[in-house]
Amino acid sequence: MEHEPLFVYGLYVWFLQRRDSPEWWAAVAEHPFAAPGLIQELLRGPSVVCDRAEALQALAWARAHPAWRDDQPALKAVDARP
Repeated sequence: MEHEPLFVYGLYVWFLQRRDSPEWWAAVAEHPFAAPGLIQELLRGPSVVCDRAEALQALAWARAHPAWRDDQPALKAVDARP
């Protein structure tokens, strides 16, 4: 007898995307291991897959960084739900 999956992971997928903010990324790259894992991954690529909580935690950390600029945000969290 086949069972339906308990969770549909596609409904919970978020993407954290790297944005054009060279000064912020340069400042973070000076001490990369102080950054959350998702931010460290974004130092090496344009986006990462995560869940909502991880995306919001990474955004909170990023916004608290002294180099963050509201007029040039370094990250964007995208909900993958249609």
